[in-house]
Amino acid sequence: MLKVLRKKGVSKTILWIIAIIIILSFGVFGTAYRVDNMTNSAGTMYGHNVNGKDFQDAYSDARDQAIRIYGDEYFKNGNRIDLEQETWDRLILLKEAQKRNIQVTDQEVVADIAAIAYFQRNGQFDQTLYEEIVQNPSIFDRPTHDFEEGMRKQLVIKKLLDTVAPELVLNDADLKKEYQKRNEKITLQYVLFSASDYGKNAAATDAEIKAFYDIHKEQFRLPPTIALNYVQTKDKALADTLSKELTPTSSFTAVAKTLKLDVKTSEAFTQDQPILTFASNPDYVGKFFQMKTGEYSPPLEAPDGWQIVQLKERKESAIPALSEIKEKVKDAVLLEKGFGLAKPVADKALKALTESLKTKDFKTAATGLGLKVEETPAFGRKDYVASTGLIQEFQQEADELNAKKKLSEVISTTQGPAIIYLEKMEKPDDGQFESDKANFRQMLSAENRNQILINFMNELRAKAGVKSKIKHQKENKSS
Repeated sequence: MLKVLRKKGVSKTILWIIAIIIILSFGVFGTAYRVDNMTNSAGTMYGHNVNGKDFQDAYSDARDQAIRIYGDEYFKNGNRIDLEQETWDRLILLKEAQKRNIQVTDQEVVADIAAIAYFQRNGQFDQTLYEEIVQNPSIFDRPTHDFEEGMRKQLVIKKLLDTVAPELVLNDADLKKEYQKRNEKITLQYVLFSASDYGKNAAATDAEIKAFYDIHKEQFRLPPTIALNYVQTKDKALADTLSKELTPTSSFTAVAKTLKLDVKTSEAFTQDQPILTFASNPDYVGKFFQMKTGEYSPPLEAPDGWQIVQLKERKESAIPALSEIKEKVKDAVLLEKGFGLAKPVADKALKALTESLKTKDFKTAATGLGLKVEETPAFGRKDYVASTGLIQEFQQEADELNAKKKLSEVISTTQGPAIIYLEKMEKPDDGQFESDKANFRQMLSAENRNQILINFMNELRAKAGVKSKIKHQKENKSS
């Protein structure tokens, strides 16, 4: 039944609200929860008490939304959704809608539910099917009246959001201009005044090195590292058995040995640069760093099977003594001096290039000044540039360059001052724009609404000042 929900799709209204507005919070080792009905107070919001029953109702509505969005995937991975935060967000939005006297009629609720594909047979709403799905203990498990009131509140939230962020309307001329800007490819020529090269001609005294270290100690801070004990197996049942037999006081090696499994130990690694064995899922790595020494993970799916890990040891973030990193600090001093030496040279070169470009192309002018000219591959002004380095740093500066202004000012990069020149622009053809126009218009509107609503939600959260005191109990639903 839940697979039917997923395959038949969901209400675009609901999906838009969930995906754009109420940002889901994820964990990895959590468990799906229902809020304890016995809780008298769920917490405070806007300085006022929130009744536990009211919170439970909103929590159930939030859970209904998640099921409508994800179908059977909710019951497989629902433990990754922070429904408690979702619930507080719903309550905050409903409070704001109440202030604005936003209401939804019974007819609107009926129409919205009737339009949901998985409540239909042969394209028509089916009351029997609707009741079967909503009341099914393995799906929504709610009285239809409660489900409908949840849908009413969702429509109230939608009306609120539509009021705050109406559709962005762009005429075709402005739309085309933005499309061309986002989709044109540009090629840059540039001259880099390498700070490291200029720094080689400088010197650093012991006093300068110590002074730099004292001022910039945080620059040399080492990140936290952890080392893990772990077992890897292709047998999910075996991993589950091992997980059940492990206790906080048991020996990982001894328990694993009874199941003919070997415990391996990783080298120490940082969260930003995990060992390849664990790097396939950044969420897992983040949770490893939150574990306590000796703590075990549940069985975790890996590219080549299943893993159970134990935190063996942790080294907290620390700043090494100067004696341990003196050469590294010296290099930093020389690099800083290199930036200072390179900047006036770049300023002087910019003046000369500006004059030479009146009669010469950039490469000829720069080469004539004894400068080395490099060229980027073609890239989009708004494209995500996966590779780190100068292209990524040039991207923002290149936004200011066009057919009338091809030469940049001296710009700062992590490698030193640079001057860039717009060598080539390749605009998308009109046929491609016409083909993409409808989707592009929708995307721009969504981007605009998204940013407005994220800011709106952040402001409401700050004003609400939620203080939660929720008690939980595990939810045992399964599909």
